[in-house]
Amino acid sequence: MESFIFSMNAVLPLVCLAALGYILRQTNFITDDFVKTGNKFVFKWCLSCLMFVNVYNITEFNARYYKIMIFASVSILILIAAGFLYCVLFIRDPKQKGVIAQVFYRSNFAIIGIPLAQSLYGAEGGACGAVILSCTIPLYNIFSVIALTVFIKDGSSKISIKSILYKIITNPLIDGILAALIVLFLRPYVNGWTLKDGEIRFVYKIVENLSRIASPFSLVILGAQFHFSAVKKLFSKIIFSVAVRLVLVPLAGLAAVHFLFPEFGGPEYAAFLALYGSPIAVSSAIMANQMNNDGELAGQILVWTTLFSGFTLFIFISFFRSVGIF
Repeated sequence: MESFIFSMNAVLPLVCLAALGYILRQTNFITDDFVKTGNKFVFKWCLSCLMFVNVYNITEFNARYYKIMIFASVSILILIAAGFLYCVLFIRDPKQKGVIAQVFYRSNFAIIGIPLAQSLYGAEGGACGAVILSCTIPLYNIFSVIALTVFIKDGSSKISIKSILYKIITNPLIDGILAALIVLFLRPYVNGWTLKDGEIRFVYKIVENLSRIASPFSLVILGAQFHFSAVKKLFSKIIFSVAVRLVLVPLAGLAAVHFLFPEFGGPEYAAFLALYGSPIAVSSAIMANQMNNDGELAGQILVWTTLFSGFTLFIFISFFRSVGIF
């Protein structure tokens, strides 16, 4: 019963906030314009501030964080390879190949994963999550563009290295992490002065207040973007995508963490569960539409992985609680 209550308290706030967004949109309390503007606001400002605060509050950037970054990067690259290989061998429709390839590796880590890690293990879980995010976002951006381009043979789309690099450099989440890393590495050389406690601490307070908005507001906006529709022809691909994204990937990833890093504890497992077990990213559906891929399939995968993630994350959290990790 204790594990059940712990898991419920970790997952239900995320699910209920997304449900609230859906209800508010269906009742026309919020409009499509509000959702569009809110999406930009939370992505460009709030999530960037959240990344800054999470990294800034790391007391020491030690070997533990380097291990987390290296393992997260290698594991995502392996999942990318597996996704591409599967789609080459088993998916016939070129417009569906890139969509399904992303299921293997691209989770909604920023919007759902980071809040989950924080919910499970507070600031320490959030710090581990921010460190992982710093190395996974570039991989997500690079290989998502490649996945949605390389299988389309109409000649209208070309992979632009310059465009990919620009998207990475101008990504607000990356910018927030880089800014915090610069401050973090300068900390030993400024005689103990900190932005948090110094003469201009109001700057940190503004950033911190924006960071507190990020998680709840982004979940409400996520829920408002849900569109349900029964598409029988896509049923098998939706089921496969849900199983891979929410069951197979987290099982494989967390098993690897267990065997390779026996010294890792609750904060690391919270961050890696958030990385591997979160539903697919919202932007995957947006990109699929914009890049002449199967946007309908991408939208369905987004909806159903998000819905079922509440159930699968609950099971994983209950298990880790019962064995004493959380």
